[in-house]
Amino acid sequence: MTSTYPIVEARGKLGELARRAAQHEHITLTDRGVPAAVLISPAELEDLEDALALARLELKRARGESETPIPWDQVRQTLLDAAGQSEGAPRR
Repeated sequence: MTSTYPIVEARGKLGELARRAAQHEHITLTDRGVPAAVLISPAELEDLEDALALARLELKRARGESETPIPWDQVRQTLLDAAGQSEGAPRR
């Protein structure tokens, strides 16, 4: 569901509108009749950001622009080195 409110009206209802957005309702805020912002739930924003990142990755791969993957052993060693551990050192 989508609802639209002028910013002037939304000011007095911000708490209510935020709770509705948290329940996955899209709330559009307008400034002089022009859409200015949309309130959405944090979970929905995270899903949108993940989908955008995936689409960008797929586009890079399709264009042949993707980077060469780093082998897991190299990543692991880099992380261990950054944490001050080495292969032979006991883990904390």
